[in-house]
Amino acid sequence: MKNITKYLLVAFFSLSFVSAQAGELSVTGTAKASYSITSSDSSVATIERGKALGVTNEFTLGASGETDFGAWSYALDFDGGTLLDDAKLTLSTSVGTLGVFISEGGLETVNKASASVISRPSDTSYDEGMADNFNLGGSNTVQYHSPAGLLPLGTVLKVAYAPSNSSAANGTATTALNDYKATGAANTGGFTANTATTIPQTAQMGTSATHYNLSLVPVDGLTVGADYLDFDGVSGATAQQPESGAVYASYSFGPAKVGYSKGWVSYAIGASGTDVIESTENTKYSIAFNVNENFSVSYEKEESNPDNQTAVTANHTIESTGIQAAYTIGGMTVAVAMNDHENASYTENNDVKDSVLSVAMAF
Repeated sequence: MKNITKYLLVAFFSLSFVSAQAGELSVTGTAKASYSITSSDSSVATIERGKALGVTNEFTLGASGETDFGAWSYALDFDGGTLLDDAKLTLSTSVGTLGVFISEGGLETVNKASASVISRPSDTSYDEGMADNFNLGGSNTVQYHSPAGLLPLGTVLKVAYAPSNSSAANGTATTALNDYKATGAANTGGFTANTATTIPQTAQMGTSATHYNLSLVPVDGLTVGADYLDFDGVSGATAQQPESGAVYASYSFGPAKVGYSKGWVSYAIGASGTDVIESTENTKYSIAFNVNENFSVSYEKEESNPDNQTAVTANHTIESTGIQAAYTIGGMTVAVAMNDHENASYTENNDVKDSVLSVAMAF
């Protein structure tokens, strides 16, 4: 891993010496309006929320051009109208793509196979508290992606390295660092401890982190892949070091697409024998069908099963299911999602329903 890290850093510094030509500027994105309803009459809690209307946008300011070694590209996202984030600068060459990614470029695969026509049921409206795999998409990384066609079976290897992986949780709050003069923050390598019922840890812990991603296309229509995220310098994790990984498969045939993934997460633990959640196992499968060139429907089910370090606390699996439909004409998409969540926040009988009607305009 140290050799890979050194290569990424050397490649990054070489970007400073590349002769570049002025490129093209582009603006792309979506504007979306939504109407949502959330309700629950479960034995744990009753939710009576007002019906919600919302409008949001996400657009990307992009630029691209040519250098002596290959094509370069730059992108900066504007979310919710005012938030600037997710910046990246990449250089694509014959031996691969090198890039700097600021709060962008996540390589996790546990959600890669989703066939939902809008979004996963756990990522639609209601926050059911499902803990997903670790992901460096919220960190600042330098990355290498192997070129398509170089390896057999369409194999592509990606590596992301976060040289300073800190957060407010370990006393070293950092920003997205969209600044050429950005400076690193002191990094203790600490983490936020789990409890018997909550999982507050994020990927921003340890002094550094490395994420590996591998995908291949063994036959037409079938894509399989895996990822693994490893942390270095996690202070105080004497009982268990944090790590996560997943495998997935996605297959498209005719008007249909099916997807399946399995993810595992081990959390940082400071002491043995304490009654805390030490790991989760997530299973997700979905299917989508294009009724015609404009109309699509899908079904997805997600399960997240926690495991405590001791048997004192009973574990309850979150199950989120979603039936969705989308109709697209030109740059407009009208969609509806109906989702059910069982044992939300890993709490028995905490069952919630949410429905969302949305209209999105692409530009």
